[in-house]
Amino acid sequence: MFKHRVRSYRELPLRFADFGVLHRNEASGALSGLTRVRRFQQDDAHIFCRESQVKDEVRKALDFIDYVYQIFGFTYELKLSTRPENKLGDDETWDRAESALKEALDEFGKPYWR
Repeated sequence: MFKHRVRSYRELPLRFADFGVLHRNEASGALSGLTRVRRFQQDDAHIFCRESQVKDEVRKALDFIDYVYQIFGFTYELKLSTRPENKLGDDETWDRAESALKEALDEFGKPYWR
């Protein structure tokens, strides 16, 4: 999707979404409700942005999720996920990324845990 033509930083942020059909072969008797099915639709999103845009893009994604979940009456919990032990990249980049995520969650105003 992204690579079909040359892109410029001036186009950022770029937001792509895809709704793909996934299949899996569940064991007999395991099919039940919405969690164990043979076929389901999975949404996938990718946002390409500059580092200076990360916080705002995360905040917009949180606002969108909250909007949709409210329509359906869903509840949710937020968790700030931080760098794993087997991370890629340097600590300085991770520090900036985690800071942007934390700021977006703080501005969002809903409780979250680490």
